[in-house]
Amino acid sequence: MTPSSTLQNAEKSMTHATPKAVRAVAMTAPGKTEMRTYPFPTMDHDSAILKVDMTGICGTDRHIFKGEATELRGKSIYPYIGGHEVIGTIVEIGDNAARTMDYDGQLLQPGDRVAIAVEVNCGECWYCRNHYNNTTCENQVQAYGLHPNADTPPHVRGGFGEYMYIRPRTHLFKIPEEMPTDVAVFVEEMAVAYHALARASGPFAPVNEGFGPGMSVAVLGNGPLGILHGVMARIQGAGLSIATDLSDLRLGVAKKLYADVTINASKVGVEERIHRARELTEGVGPDLVIESAGEPEVFVEALRMVRKGGTVIEVGNWVDLGKTVPLDVMRHINSKNLHIHSVFHCGTNWRPVLNVLQQQSNRYDFPALITHRFSLDELVDGFGTVTNFDECVKIEVVPHKA
Repeated sequence: MTPSSTLQNAEKSMTHATPKAVRAVAMTAPGKTEMRTYPFPTMDHDSAILKVDMTGICGTDRHIFKGEATELRGKSIYPYIGGHEVIGTIVEIGDNAARTMDYDGQLLQPGDRVAIAVEVNCGECWYCRNHYNNTTCENQVQAYGLHPNADTPPHVRGGFGEYMYIRPRTHLFKIPEEMPTDVAVFVEEMAVAYHALARASGPFAPVNEGFGPGMSVAVLGNGPLGILHGVMARIQGAGLSIATDLSDLRLGVAKKLYADVTINASKVGVEERIHRARELTEGVGPDLVIESAGEPEVFVEALRMVRKGGTVIEVGNWVDLGKTVPLDVMRHINSKNLHIHSVFHCGTNWRPVLNVLQQQSNRYDFPALITHRFSLDELVDGFGTVTNFDECVKIEVVPHKA
């Protein structure tokens, strides 16, 4: 422990034995994972160290595993310790960090469970200075579980390891004591849905545009992110809810959590899907269509499916796959007077999202999304499971799994 440790850390050291090394699963190339050992990180006044309790595997991690994303900000992602949907327990924290890291200004100490805001931003560019909560910083310093890569000390910045180094100026969110970890772990993805639905709701009321209570919604692509968007729409009062996906397993979970109607896109063609959606909505199409499949052609399907004056949210295409699609701008957008919103980030203020999870966890069985809970050893061999939509919905990594 460094000389800058606080009294809190001195008390902590009596109950937490600091290991000499940290085990972590590193991806060295597309489809190749291995167990690695890194030095236990050293903290200072402004940093902290977290014991990882649970981390979700995201669709971005799947794209990286498949080799569809190999660089970030001009640098190689590999070797890569993934995991940015992290819930962990503080084991060490510097005195300044204890006072400043919590987004809500709460004093933090060892033993606190926290969620980690993914991005550490510069605080100086135009977007940071103008407080665009959901917009990318021009000079992003770090994204947990994404960059810098694992060759850069102190190495352990992703949740696919036993411990993580938490750098200065990170935002942490203290988890309510009564909230189970397998509910809290959805806060990052739920934050995306929170911001997406908030944007869609903006124009609602005066001209019957935007999204509001009683309106219909179709979610195209029902992986975890899509399902959570459907849940968030229901929380905000959605009426008829339609879910499409290629996987009956995922559609089954969507049906359990929010969907009135499910359509398997591997068995029903795009024209018939659009026709069915219109039949269910007085012949006009859903009020809100959310593209969360992560395929560019599905965005065009969303534009075609939504009613005139309706709203489309594009939230699935987080990785540039190099695909282009034909788009008739006049027919698909302009002539329909559409509201189109893109959402690429989870924002930095997650307290309202944690409040939603806490309020709604008795109504919605969030852990029902979890089909696999991998230890680190299981992750080395089982990472590829994330590419099989008929086998998994949500995979959580539990580094200290017994």
